[in-house]
Amino acid sequence: MIAKKTVAIAITALFLAPAVSIAQLPKIPSLGGGSSSSGGGDAAAQQDQLVRAYVGADKEVLTAQAKMADAVGLKDRAAQLQATSDALGAGATKENLEASETMQSEASQEIQAKLKDGNVKLDAAGKKKFSEGLGSLGRGIAKYATLKGPIASFQSSLTGGGVAGALGAASKLNAGRYIVGSTPGHVKNLSSTLNTAVSYAKSNDIPVPADATAAL
Repeated sequence: MIAKKTVAIAITALFLAPAVSIAQLPKIPSLGGGSSSSGGGDAAAQQDQLVRAYVGADKEVLTAQAKMADAVGLKDRAAQLQATSDALGAGATKENLEASETMQSEASQEIQAKLKDGNVKLDAAGKKKFSEGLGSLGRGIAKYATLKGPIASFQSSLTGGGVAGALGAASKLNAGRYIVGSTPGHVKNLSSTLNTAVSYAKSNDIPVPADATAAL
């Protein structure tokens, strides 16, 4: 119960945090002034940590969706999801993260549509795989919820960079900015998928792992 409340509070805090667009992020110092500090390097380091954490959550969710998609008969989508998860690494770019989120969004829509059409009946093997997917999805959402701290650290590091540091970090900052802007909405969409999936599981005698209920 305590763990469930902890995850729920973290997710709520993520949603309640002010929505931050790229335009609202602290600006990189211009060439017109600023000291040559190590802030840009700090920003790059914070960016790398943030991307690693985000990718960890992404891979968990992609694997979860692959299992659930396979369980409900979306075999091709399941293969695509697993391939995307396998290819995603700590050095992911903004484009890699965008592609992953698009894949997850499309999969969520397809899985929810399958669950809602009333014609999906899973055998024992399918129920086991679906249940495993529920647990992974819950863990993935919980990992996204822990990004509030790394996001804040990344944003804070952007304010301390001088010209030299900013130029050194500029090529890496797009991925971090993307994460800042997209995470709340992305988690909200995944939470909707989890709710639908848990409701389906409860109605069809499919075990619901604690990690799934903790993320609701």
